[in-house]
Amino acid sequence: MNELHEKLNRDIGELELSVRSMNGLKLEGFKTVGDLTKSTKQYLRRIPNIGKMSVNEIEEVLKNLGLKLGMGDQPLPEKPKTLIGELSLDIISKVKMAFKKSSTRIMTKQSYTWDEVTEYFNEHEKIVKMYREQMYNCFRQE
Repeated sequence: MNELHEKLNRDIGELELSVRSMNGLKLEGFKTVGDLTKSTKQYLRRIPNIGKMSVNEIEEVLKNLGLKLGMGDQPLPEKPKTLIGELSLDIISKVKMAFKKSSTRIMTKQSYTWDEVTEYFNEHEKIVKMYREQMYNCFRQE
């Protein structure tokens, strides 16, 4: 139950939402994930700049946290976990962090040299290659 409260109290600024969705939610006064879970699709659609795509995006982000719109403070029933599922999520989260770190580094610059752009893409190719190798290894073990 403590994990649920941590998720619900998480700031919406920590969610990976588009700028359009985030701005709409903040303007409407949403501060935490719990605020979102108390809302409905219909309510969100009434918010300026929050359309069907934004609602789908918000639902997907909540789903990844094991939450949904309109649930209030009640947790969703847990799906049975599998070894490959847990490994996949762990690998995916590590890949996501690596992409984010690399992208942030390159995006903070105002101008780029061709070598920097090449290095950036090479880093991402290495990350994808590592992910692919790890997934193959997981499937070979089962």
